[in-house]
Amino acid sequence: MLLNYFSCIILSIIQGLTEFLPISSNAHIIIFSKILNIIENNNFKFFKIIIQLGSSLAILIFFWHKIIKIISNTIKYNFFFKKKTNIFHIFISMLPIIFIGLIFYKNIKMINNINYIIYGLLIGSILLYISEKFKPIKYKINSIDYISYINNFFIGCFQCLALLPGVSRLGATLSISLLLGIKRTVATKFCFIISIPIIFGANLLELYKNYTIINFYNIKIFFIGFLISFFISLIIIKKFIYIINNIAFKWFILYRLFLIIILLLFLN
Repeated sequence: MLLNYFSCIILSIIQGLTEFLPISSNAHIIIFSKILNIIENNNFKFFKIIIQLGSSLAILIFFWHKIIKIISNTIKYNFFFKKKTNIFHIFISMLPIIFIGLIFYKNIKMINNINYIIYGLLIGSILLYISEKFKPIKYKINSIDYISYINNFFIGCFQCLALLPGVSRLGATLSISLLLGIKRTVATKFCFIISIPIIFGANLLELYKNYTIINFYNIKIFFIGFLISFFISLIIIKKFIYIINNIAFKWFILYRLFLIIILLLFLN
């Protein structure tokens, strides 16, 4: 089945609801597209980019004051000033995924079947379990400004795991952040902030490469998908960040394991 208004609304809602939890929005979009029997053509690939940009714009707006602060730190202090988070910190966290993405671009584009999602869900669950089990009893880093360059790099390396559907960008980066001794609320904030340039950069590049597929019919679906994803994300982001910061990871792990069972029984 080709992407239509009904499937557009369903998938856009799912994107908005799953982007802010460590359960992989990408995996959910792929799973529900299989359930809806949507054909994996260029239109659908473009649509996935559009709805992800909707969620990313909501993240950008929600953290805008912090982003302005980071830009201000870069201008006010030395570009390499270690005691205030600046653009260089963000850049360091981006380097690993840029490097991996450029080298394995074609391979990454082909990783979208159910088997890969199962592996991704399992890996993500293990990461969440390890971070919950072995995180330091007392946090060493209680402010985003105290996250060092080396910590930025480690977090960036784990962000690369999100290239496998099912792992979850938030789940991977949050897991390593907690193991590094970063306070959970600080880690959540930082993980969302470093995702903004990567998601926008990668998706805008894909939009540029594929803009010729836009026509009078599908532009309406793309626009509706973008708006739904954006507004749902904007409405629920604050509440879901509260959930991430206060609920035990075991509930996310159990949900991911339940999803694996469903995939093995019905969709694999």
